[in-house]
Amino acid sequence: MANSIPERQNEEPQLKFLRARQQLYAHATTLLVVQLVLTLLVPLAGAILAAFRSDAKPYVAAAALTVLLLDILLLDRQQKTLLKRAAKIAEQFDCAVLELPWDEFTVGERIETEEIHSAAKAYAKSHDDKLLRDWYPPEVGTIPLSMARIICQRTNLHYDRRLRVSYGNVILIGASCVVLAIWIYGLANNLSMTAWVLTMAPAAPVLAWAGREFYRQRDTAEPLEKLIREARKFWNEALSNGCDESYCLMKSREFQNAIYSRRASSPLVFPLVYRIRRTSLEDEMHEGAADFLGQYAQSKLPPWS
Repeated sequence: MANSIPERQNEEPQLKFLRARQQLYAHATTLLVVQLVLTLLVPLAGAILAAFRSDAKPYVAAAALTVLLLDILLLDRQQKTLLKRAAKIAEQFDCAVLELPWDEFTVGERIETEEIHSAAKAYAKSHDDKLLRDWYPPEVGTIPLSMARIICQRTNLHYDRRLRVSYGNVILIGASCVVLAIWIYGLANNLSMTAWVLTMAPAAPVLAWAGREFYRQRDTAEPLEKLIREARKFWNEALSNGCDESYCLMKSREFQNAIYSRRASSPLVFPLVYRIRRTSLEDEMHEGAADFLGQYAQSKLPPWS
């Protein structure tokens, strides 16, 4: 082995990082579901209730205001806090596996051991480590660490971009189906324009969320495409001129800062989409790694440069 990434990523300390990370993401996802129920279904139910019971309008307005305050002051803030802490734990995993220095200026302090242990223990109660092992392609262990880092970081970026594009497409298709169903309903029942608009109104919160979430995912995916191109450029440079250890370590740390910033600020993707796309995305990951390894094998660099 030219580097220890394949073994190191499956060692207990690193698996504990991944367990804790997944547990925090699970908590954040639960908050997202609660947020959607409160901000989409409660106003919809309130609008329907107010249409049949005019005396309920003050209570509906009070409930809507309460939901708004809960969303702004509690749910959204707590979700972002969990995502940032999960991003820090993922950073601790990457620094350990890819042998990168910790950048306290960008990332801040590490998450305390006790918190990681508690979250990892909670995750282990209902999950095994099957989905956590071989986080990065094991085949990168056959080339020098400085080159293997580039492949792993590019894999990270490509995987996330593809997942977010898929999720955005699911949201777009779902919203389009809602609009199409209401449109067909209006045609089938020969509704007037006024009646059609009134029929569409209860679906407005759902469509507004879908539109906002679609653009958030797309706005997250677009910078990832730029980073992927930069990673390819970095790889080609290293492949042509060799990879001086100190220079490549510095460049990889810069890429890692971008990866951390993306993790800490990006919106969540529902786990169901990840589970559906996981097999195909991992197949792409291994195919991409094989392509890079093939390029390395054909380069003029010695096997242990």
